[in-house]
Amino acid sequence: MHRALLISEVLSAIFAHVNENIGSQNVGKKSSLEALARTCKAFHEPAMDLLWADLDGITPLLGCVPRLHQLIYQTGSKLLSLDWSKGVDPLSEQETHQFLHHTARVRSLRISCSADLHLFAILPIETCMFPRLLSLAFIVQRLRHKYLYLFLSPTLSRCVLSVINPDFKSLATRCVALEHLSLQMPEWERQSADNRTLLSDSVRLCKRLVTLSCPPLDWAAWKHLSDLPSLLKVSVYEPRNASRWSLDRDIVNFAHFLNVTNLSFDVNTAAYAITVMQHSEFPSLREFEMVADVLPCAEAEQLFRALSKCKANQTLEHISISARLSKVQEHSFDSSAAVTQLLCFTRLRTVRLYLHHCIHIDNNLLLEVMSSWPHIRSLELVDSQMPPTVTFRGLFAALRLCPHLHTLHILMDTVNIDIDPAAESFQHTTLQKLDLCQSDIKDAETVARIIYSVLPCIDRIPTQRVCWAAPVAFYKEWAEVNKHLGYLKFSTFGGDIIGTDAES
Repeated sequence: MHRALLISEVLSAIFAHVNENIGSQNVGKKSSLEALARTCKAFHEPAMDLLWADLDGITPLLGCVPRLHQLIYQTGSKLLSLDWSKGVDPLSEQETHQFLHHTARVRSLRISCSADLHLFAILPIETCMFPRLLSLAFIVQRLRHKYLYLFLSPTLSRCVLSVINPDFKSLATRCVALEHLSLQMPEWERQSADNRTLLSDSVRLCKRLVTLSCPPLDWAAWKHLSDLPSLLKVSVYEPRNASRWSLDRDIVNFAHFLNVTNLSFDVNTAAYAITVMQHSEFPSLREFEMVADVLPCAEAEQLFRALSKCKANQTLEHISISARLSKVQEHSFDSSAAVTQLLCFTRLRTVRLYLHHCIHIDNNLLLEVMSSWPHIRSLELVDSQMPPTVTFRGLFAALRLCPHLHTLHILMDTVNIDIDPAAESFQHTTLQKLDLCQSDIKDAETVARIIYSVLPCIDRIPTQRVCWAAPVAFYKEWAEVNKHLGYLKFSTFGGDIIGTDAES
């Protein structure tokens, strides 16, 4: 015999389904739930649970306090000012109970305005205002971060913070279920040595992390992370004003990061990331990304070599490495050595390298790259400081080895044409996006005919200046190519002789 379901259980199941499919219609959902909660007792509890489940700010809950309700809602349809609580006394003990009436229903809470947090000034430190909270985003000013303890729940699974303060350790001790931790510190925030130690010590107390995004950690914290079987994703970013990290080259190797699939760094220099990679193994790694302010060729080669030795040869599918700034470098390096370090990753689907003075791609290297990455779908190899030497003949020879390639961005020698478009029988029908925008050209019509005959799915070459730092003349040249491509596409579609000029 089947157990009969209570009305509240049926409603909860319905609400869960409706909540997933209602999209962004929050206003209509809110009014409907309010009306449903007022109909009868059976509907009240499940409707109220859903109504208070996801909050952006605590002002609605403060409206449950009669004294504050008048201040919050007296303006009618006018928007409530951010400083509405300025000069308002903190909650009394009785008012605290009124405020807490619905807080147990809250599952997700975002706080970006801290002006009203002083209303909780008299609450004891052991207070847990949201006992069933699962997700917290606490993005407030440093001085207001002292109220963080009020929002820490033993059920908290996901937490986003903007400041590291002395109470940070309590996050790990009070939130034993924490799985996702992200610190979104402002770029101008200076990370002192004390803050770095506090952050690292706190991370070492987290035993169930699945994802972590934070400033650089010390090596003891990395050792702890390498022992966490639950960890899947690590993202390290370095604030622009961060104090320089003292790298200990004598650290012992970490344990295997057995299940980490995503690893990313956004740093001032690559030294920190290189050291981490040199002492780590990531046998499950699928995605690696790094952005550095500057990345000299020597460091790029060190990084690529460390990456090639981290035991991810059979798993890595995505690589993205770029440098924000160009730095004048010596000419004594092998500009192909860096890229060849990556040829061991045979399962790559996406490669994105935007560097300076580091990668010189010619026909032979491009052919070697394509033959090593047969599953590649998106390939971007751009070094604006190196002369382009890949020709159309070299490009098409390489494309024969990559039937799945969808997106390609490289620098080419499109001045010296080495094929006859009329005699070329090869066609690559998968390539949808081709970016040659930083390549100089002399004969726009011939270039257009070559692209049209061999790459039939390419309608135009992107010319948005926001994507690259090239002379204005390049825009005009590639705009001319696009015009001829348009003529060729139109003439084919209209049944005219292929390649006739629209003006003739």
